[in-house]
Amino acid sequence: MDHATHPTDTDALMAEVDALLQQVSATDARVDALLDGWAPLPTADTTSALRRLQRTARHAARLTALVERQQAALAAELDAIEAG
Repeated sequence: MDHATHPTDTDALMAEVDALLQQVSATDARVDALLDGWAPLPTADTTSALRRLQRTARHAARLTALVERQQAALAAELDAIEAG
């Protein structure tokens, strides 16, 4: 193992992790800002309100799954670097 390149690989990986975490933080802040400024239209029935809530929940679940996949991929890369 070439120890001269190992820290660089780890540093690059950690920089990528930090960048992803910043993106997540920025996205969270943007979503919070959008939700804070959002005034829902009055609905005549609860069915349409529940459908909108379900769409929002599905969107949040997809974003969570994406972050979890990215974190797992980064953890696998870090493990491979440490094992290498």
